[in-house]
Amino acid sequence: KQLKEDLVAKKVSLEEAIAKREEEKSAEDELKTENENALDDELNYKAEIKQDCDWIIGAFEKRAASREAELNGLHGAKEFLAGYKPPSEASLLEKSRPKFFDDQRLASIGFLGVRH
Repeated sequence: KQLKEDLVAKKVSLEEAIAKREEEKSAEDELKTENENALDDELNYKAEIKQDCDWIIGAFEKRAASREAELNGLHGAKEFLAGYKPPSEASLLEKSRPKFFDDQRLASIGFLGVRH
């Protein structure tokens, strides 16, 4: 009789363990499905932006060189304007010229209305 009771208790215990494992498996399957859907969304998004990203990567060097040239042109124009003298004061021969560029002289000069 004791053996039968032990076996019944063991059966009940195993059935509970199996039910618990099935619940855990079901939760894991749901999580797996959610993760697969998220992965699919990420892969679709990556495919959508690939063409734009490839273009940006391909054009980066050219665009960087263009920005560098524009910046150099703006610096040259700023330096030219900083050294400008009205025609009455200008002469063909300048007697003294600063040996370095003085940024303080440019405080009142703005480019496109932007002040520094």
